[in-house]
Amino acid sequence: MAFQIGLPILILRENGVIADGILERGVTGTLPEFDLTKSNSYLENNEWLQIIGKWEGFVRKVVQTKGNPPKLY
Repeated sequence: MAFQIGLPILILRENGVIADGILERGVTGTLPEFDLTKSNSYLENNEWLQIIGKWEGFVRKVVQTKGNPPKLY
């Protein structure tokens, strides 16, 4: 529902999970994939830092506008 009204969302998909619906690439922008069998290496690389930084910026913007999401129409 947050996605439908324009609020920032962050979805992580584990490798092997079927990419369907909102989990498809391109539906919500960048959709990072991770592997639980490996260490937390993904959460320590530059791609993750960029994604989380961008999401944080979206969240801060919503906070600054007092929770009023952008109009999508």
